[in-house]
Amino acid sequence: MKIKVAILSKNFSKTGGGAESFSVQLAIAMRHECEITVISHSMSVPDEWKGVFQHIAVPRLPIRSRWINHLWFNWFTKKVTRSNDIAHHRFDIVHSHEMVTHGNVHTIHVKTVHASLKEKKIGFLQIATSPRLLAYLWLEKNRLCTKGHHSVFVSQLLLDETQAVLPHVYDGQFIPPGVTVAKGYVTKEEKTAARHTLNITPSKITIGFVGHDFKKKGLPTLLEAVALLPFDVQIIVIGNPAQAAHYENLVKKLGTGKECHFLGVQDNMSIVYQAMDYLTHPTTQDVFPMVVLEAMAQGIPVITTVAPFNTMANLLTNNKDIILIKNPHDANELAIALERIKIDNELHKTIRENGYAFAKKYNWDSVKNSYLETYRNVIKNI
Repeated sequence: MKIKVAILSKNFSKTGGGAESFSVQLAIAMRHECEITVISHSMSVPDEWKGVFQHIAVPRLPIRSRWINHLWFNWFTKKVTRSNDIAHHRFDIVHSHEMVTHGNVHTIHVKTVHASLKEKKIGFLQIATSPRLLAYLWLEKNRLCTKGHHSVFVSQLLLDETQAVLPHVYDGQFIPPGVTVAKGYVTKEEKTAARHTLNITPSKITIGFVGHDFKKKGLPTLLEAVALLPFDVQIIVIGNPAQAAHYENLVKKLGTGKECHFLGVQDNMSIVYQAMDYLTHPTTQDVFPMVVLEAMAQGIPVITTVAPFNTMANLLTNNKDIILIKNPHDANELAIALERIKIDNELHKTIRENGYAFAKKYNWDSVKNSYLETYRNVIKNI
């Protein structure tokens, strides 16, 4: 008999951010073992998966305040998942990817509010006079410190950091994200075809950048670094195109022979990765960025930042699995890394092969089985 699972995700979308995309891919992986109902504001999945999941829509409030909308999402989903009078609203597991006060299983994708406030040394008075901060802290503490809630962290460091500030976290566990691994490296013909599909120059070295928050993920540093390079290159930027106007001046400074293409949100990320020669992710704050893992799974060499800017870096060896830069704001350091990966064929080969081998350890079958085991253990203890 299939496990009846409710998945809570504000935006259940393959083209959303890392957490949103993760929730979709995990649901797809578990579709044979679970009967899945998605509870979200919106749901956008590839055509082949439409009709696979049931959907309960959460109405949107006609106000822009994020914290009030978050409280509304919490109240509505709690009401729906605890309803006992409608048979198809009863669930064996309520699995939340959002900060809510209810549910059995909670996947924690990002640094907690408690840890962030401690890191920024936000004082008691500032917290006590902020309804927004009070709301988030209340939601988070009830999410993580309520008996019967099982918390799954996407990185061991995130789990350790959270338990340091919230020692009463119940049933904390580390399960890494999963990835679909390509059957082999991209051929020259596939790379050229992908670039034609994306309408970019087929012969230029192509640097990929993927992220919905351009500033946080390091696009300014990348643009400044590319301006320093002594060879022709093009950047492809994937993410919310509304931000592109903020970077017009940096794009103009790239110089002759250099281009930057803002391609918006892409439904087919496989084509995007096939078009890349390298992926750069000079992030200022990430726990376990899916984009890095996905690029490695396609055999794409990656340049990213060290911990604490990207805690995934602690699992990787510099100049073996990946190239790590120390400062997400140092354009010169990033430019040197990009020039090295272009010139040093042996380094390129080493990083491509080891990065690909690293990604293979995080296949979706392994991740799915870990979550199914967690589901069964939680059900036993209900």
